[in-house]
Amino acid sequence: MTSRTEDASAPPSLTRELHTAENDLAKERAQLREIADFIHDPAYDFAARRSLAKRLDLPGPGPAPTTASGTQAP
Repeated sequence: MTSRTEDASAPPSLTRELHTAENDLAKERAQLREIADFIHDPAYDFAARRSLAKRLDLPGPGPAPTTASGTQAP
């Protein structure tokens, strides 16, 4: 049984290009995962996380944290 990336009928250059594309996609996914982790990590500045999410057109962090007086931080 052959997998779709190891198709015996595909020319070697096409198989090599497919592996390269899959590796590139894996790197992009890892970077996006890292960005999402940053956006949702409350240890970092809320405004910076919200701005990054907006700029990249990604879902933003949860609601703004509240201050000791009970008001929302900017």
